[in-house]
Amino acid sequence: MKHIVALLAVFVLSMGVGCGSNTPPVGEVHGQVTLNGQPVPNCHVMFEPLAGGRSSGAMTDDNGNYKLMYKGDAEGALLGKHRVRLITARDATRDDNGRVTEPGVKEKLPKEYNSNTTQEVEVTNGDNPIDFKIQTS
Repeated sequence: MKHIVALLAVFVLSMGVGCGSNTPPVGEVHGQVTLNGQPVPNCHVMFEPLAGGRSSGAMTDDNGNYKLMYKGDAEGALLGKHRVRLITARDATRDDNGRVTEPGVKEKLPKEYNSNTTQEVEVTNGDNPIDFKIQTS
């Protein structure tokens, strides 16, 4: 009987080894999005890993600041190169009867930051402050 209890204890303890968050290595990513020197609030920031895997995202605050979330309460983005999309456009919101309750918002940023993005960055282990200072003519 003691052997069975001991084996059961070893089995239960071994189940916890290697468990935890199944989060791969990520780097913390934060920064600010500005347009012509002004903060861009309510901008959806998306980091898409070029090697594949889960994207990370954030929404900028009133000061244009963001902090990426990987999943759940895990902050950051996968290590490696990412394609970045910055999106301010929003579709109109409608109620159950199809009436518009909030009008949509047109994209404020140039296409090379969203639909035809050319933005690529590298996320490394540790802290990654990455600002997007967008200038238009």
